[in-house]
Amino acid sequence: MNLQPGIQKIKKAFQVSADVPMKQYTRFKVGGPADLLALPENRQELLAILAAAKNASVPVTVVGGGSNLLVSDQGIRGLVVVTTHLTSEIRSEKETDNSILVCADAGERLSAVCRYTVTHGLTGLEFCAGIPGTIGGAVMMNAGTASQGICKKIQYLDILDLDTLTVKILKKQDLVFTYRRVELDNHLILRIGLALTAGDPKIVQQRFAANVKHKQTTQPMHLPSAGCFFKNPDPKSSAGKLIQDAGFKGAFCGDARVSDLHANYIVNCGSATCQDILALKTRIQKAVFDRYGIMLETEVKITENGGKTDE
Repeated sequence: MNLQPGIQKIKKAFQVSADVPMKQYTRFKVGGPADLLALPENRQELLAILAAAKNASVPVTVVGGGSNLLVSDQGIRGLVVVTTHLTSEIRSEKETDNSILVCADAGERLSAVCRYTVTHGLTGLEFCAGIPGTIGGAVMMNAGTASQGICKKIQYLDILDLDTLTVKILKKQDLVFTYRRVELDNHLILRIGLALTAGDPKIVQQRFAANVKHKQTTQPMHLPSAGCFFKNPDPKSSAGKLIQDAGFKGAFCGDARVSDLHANYIVNCGSATCQDILALKTRIQKAVFDRYGIMLETEVKITENGGKTDE
């Protein structure tokens, strides 16, 4: 399908950039060019450019902080919408004597929401300390630790149906969460309400600091990566341990390397390509399967051959 007529229409009508390397918008620092890239700053701009893309039959890929994303070396065809400018004031309101509702737009950095909770002495998000990306991306991936995810804190979501471009509110009871996923196919999260608890600011700060320190000593936070690359097969099986026991700590392909610190991290040691990372991924999966009969599934969202992602 020839996308150029539709792409040209969008370029004329909106402030967008053409042929933007996606490695600039992913924590992996990997990825070829997007045909068009937009950074809408409010809902009105977002809805206008999505409507234009729909009318022009230009495919749309929505990207948050790019912290859990691996983009093909061929880039992404059509329009990429980056949500990191979709922010507004983080607000909170008391629900009961000890329950506080914290509301933030999906483009807000998760770290900013965490800082807000520390400043206001709110407990419940300490496990999110050190997790990169936007809060919208964190909800889409049900981010968290092996024992808990952010889904347990959600009270409501404002979401946009990408087919009809209509907004609706989903309450906690309407949402279905699974391991590293919320069931919201073809929807975009716009705003999140989190139920937290009033606590002692000093204790909350100490917990955050301890969690960040733990991650700094156990995860390669100083190198470009997409976080844990594979899902844990089950609550009792660690993908990192399976990879380590299969002898793959330190394994590499080009500049893509399995971290010596945490075997479930593939890191970019300089100029890794998507092809390097996928080749290493395949080798890891084969080694683990040959040894344990377990096929590891990727936690990272991957675009291949210019395709789309639901990250």
